[in-house]
Amino acid sequence: MITADGTVQEVDIACGLKGGRILAMECKVSNDQTNSIKRVNDVVKKAGAWQKHWGNFVATAAMLQGVFAKNEPIRLLQANILVFWSHDLDGFISWLEEAA
Repeated sequence: MITADGTVQEVDIACGLKGGRILAMECKVSNDQTNSIKRVNDVVKKAGAWQKHWGNFVATAAMLQGVFAKNEPIRLLQANILVFWSHDLDGFISWLEEAA
């Protein structure tokens, strides 16, 4: 997708939610704490572009797997990005059932 700032910011997963909203989700795997910073920076950048382009129409999320420095998921939450973990797909499914 070309966003409002003219950059292309692809979405890994997009699905419909209640009220005509869309969940735009990035999936990130990290093998160590240092790499997790890069992965989270990418999610924050993309989510910011999606939010700027689509506004309240889009909810942003990250599906994480692997090793992440403890502050990195907190940074995502502070940027209004939902955080889900691949080892807890039941939690994601429960959230999705309520939201969709």
